[in-house]
Amino acid sequence: MAQDEERERPLWEVVPIEQRELPRASQASQARRRWQALGRWLTLGNESGEEPAREEAQLERLPGVRLAKLAPPIDWQPSAHALARYFAEAGESAGPVTLLVGAPADGHAEGIEAWARLNGGHLLPEPSAGALLAGEMPWSPASSARAWGIPRLERGFLRQATALAGLRNFLEAALTGRLGRGVIGCDSWTWAYLHHALALPESAAVTLQAFDGERLTRYFSSTTRAALGEPQVIRAVGSGEPVLVDGEEAPTSRELRELAVHCHGQLGLAWHYWRARLCDEAPEGESPDTLWLAESLDEATLPGEVGEESVLLLHALLLHGGLDEALLPEVLPFSHARALSGLRQLQRRGVVSCDAGRWRVAPLGYMSVRRLLEERTYLVDAL
Repeated sequence: MAQDEERERPLWEVVPIEQRELPRASQASQARRRWQALGRWLTLGNESGEEPAREEAQLERLPGVRLAKLAPPIDWQPSAHALARYFAEAGESAGPVTLLVGAPADGHAEGIEAWARLNGGHLLPEPSAGALLAGEMPWSPASSARAWGIPRLERGFLRQATALAGLRNFLEAALTGRLGRGVIGCDSWTWAYLHHALALPESAAVTLQAFDGERLTRYFSSTTRAALGEPQVIRAVGSGEPVLVDGEEAPTSRELRELAVHCHGQLGLAWHYWRARLCDEAPEGESPDTLWLAESLDEATLPGEVGEESVLLLHALLLHGGLDEALLPEVLPFSHARALSGLRQLQRRGVVSCDAGRWRVAPLGYMSVRRLLEERTYLVDAL
């Protein structure tokens, strides 16, 4: 009965940020803490000394072509539909502007872009670095009956006095309705900082409800079911128990409950772990009946001793949703060369990545970095 009730919940749900419910840790919490300490996955079976159902050394991680079919990139359009449902239910109480807050890998920008496509909204372009440094207001929506959308508020913000003043002016005008109706996507770390520094009203922020184990089962079941001709069963390497069966909605496995807890209910992050753990024991090109979910995962881990400069670097990357190389000296108290040197060391460990000159914390390094910042009592996000 409880599982039937669980499945009656919408898979995608937008809720006020204070109503987001983190997946509950049950008996898996001990295993999760050990993952955190060791930076890898462990199982109760291994702890009890039992032999695993399969030796991971004999398995191969899936090649990209099979992953593209079995675990394709997340389509975030359902989050836009969920946002539309939220507006329909909230009515005028939603206020003139709403911020959709999401963790770094959790698709807030894609959700806003999809919402604009579906609702005829006007997407506002990102401001230039020069405009930010000059303290200009990053966006000035023209008066129009059309609602406007900003996918990434974090791109209109730098943690320094002049640039912050421009964003403060924009948000004051937007939240009081002087710029018309709008929807803003916002990284959860940017939100944490702005909520603290500018005293933004929490009532303006919504977020996706967390994907607990049951929701992850429904999501991964649907993507597996869509992969015609693929294996019928996905089993856990340690226990041999099924994680997903025939792509149908089945009782939630311990593996997916633990994954949800480990990822704080963030679907985007869970997707990265899910892809990294799928493997089989057949030569590439064959399609066996069974796939396996690996227990060990080479999650990017930080060095044993992390200096304060590296901590400042990582925190700055998260607060800004990633940073262009050229802007590093604007928000850090040390030179550009030292910042780049530190980033390249972290890149070699897989903790950060760089795409077209923009640095960010890598998805499989994110939880390690978040734990480090929490331990050092830095401001962290709420998601």
